[in-house]
Amino acid sequence: MSAFESLPGPNRPDSLDPLPPVLQRGLVAVAFFGILSLAASSGLFIFLSYKLCRWYYKGHLANGANQFLLLIYNLLLADIQQAMAFSLTAVWVAENKIEVGTTTCWANGWFVSTGDLASGVFILSIALHTWFAAVKGRSISNKVFYGWIIMAWVFVYVMGVVTVVRDPNVYVRAGAWCWVHRDYEAERLWLHYFWIFLCMFATIVIYALIYMWIYRSSTTFHTITTRSTNSDPATLKRASKYMIIFPVVYVCCTLPLAAGRMAAMTGMVIPYWWYCVAGAAITSNGWLDVLLYVMTRRVLIFSRAPPPRNDFGFDTLGWKHGGDNSLFWGTTTTIEGPLTHAKPRQKQVGFLSRGRSTPGSRRHSDEDHIAPPPEGVISTKTTVDVQTHAMPGMYASSDFSMIEMEDKSDRARSPGSATTTR
Repeated sequence: MSAFESLPGPNRPDSLDPLPPVLQRGLVAVAFFGILSLAASSGLFIFLSYKLCRWYYKGHLANGANQFLLLIYNLLLADIQQAMAFSLTAVWVAENKIEVGTTTCWANGWFVSTGDLASGVFILSIALHTWFAAVKGRSISNKVFYGWIIMAWVFVYVMGVVTVVRDPNVYVRAGAWCWVHRDYEAERLWLHYFWIFLCMFATIVIYALIYMWIYRSSTTFHTITTRSTNSDPATLKRASKYMIIFPVVYVCCTLPLAAGRMAAMTGMVIPYWWYCVAGAAITSNGWLDVLLYVMTRRVLIFSRAPPPRNDFGFDTLGWKHGGDNSLFWGTTTTIEGPLTHAKPRQKQVGFLSRGRSTPGSRRHSDEDHIAPPPEGVISTKTTVDVQTHAMPGMYASSDFSMIEMEDKSDRARSPGSATTTR
């Protein structure tokens, strides 16, 4: 037992009473973003729990739930634990001290260890699942998928338990909050930050490979069809742009604190303000994940019917665009045809007839539809595709059909003009 363990909590040298002014102000930001992430992650987690339970009891999950949706579900659970860790800094702000040896300090350290690592593991899991679906086109069996989820959580908690078994009082003040004591640098590195940096690096590499594969495949100008995707090149290119956001957000939120801890292990003194900035950034993982997935995967999350088990849904990835220049809602109509300078039709009114067209007026016959259009006439074939992407057919309980209509326009009354009757 080390010397600091034998002292009562309030008298431990690692306690900080009172808080310096920089922490009095900085921890307010950390606590605010922690509580925001806790509320956002918990809200979406409860919402998805309700939907999954409802689908299960209605018998809609006989073949298993959508795997990507379950990965988001587990990521939210990881973000909740991470947010709980930094939400506890509100206690230090309220008490104007960080008191080592208390239940709050121990919980603060435990949730930092498990929450940070779990968030990285499931961010990597989502990247791997996306790579298998997009690049390999493989369908992961439920047995393998659920086994991976279980092993991921076992791994996260084993890393935390090993540290606590080594020393039950291992969580003390480490900078601006409680975490593993600085005497256990090996545990800090090999049970925590080594795996976080590994998840971070692997996530960047995987998303880079996905982006390069989509970009290279989309340049072939062919529809790419796998077991998980059936998307046109424009849709895939748009999806790849959105996917870049996920690793960028994770790295920007996680790297400041991870780099600061690694620098501290080399003997560098890290100022309190850096811990506050880094803490506010890493605890923002929760509310930013909720914002990203709700905005870019809203069709998957808010669908009334359960999405297919292995569907990734490149077609619905994004905020509003269904292509490079089109929206999810609406139609695009293209009218093409020859246009030359022809004489306008002149109508003459006679005594026994209402009127006739000159020059070249003739009776219409049944063969008119096969005759080539004369000069000065725009002959059109209009195809109107009525679609909705707010609830695609694969997610809704009923299918939407595509409506095609063909039409021919009347003769142009003047050069460059056309009148269409329906």
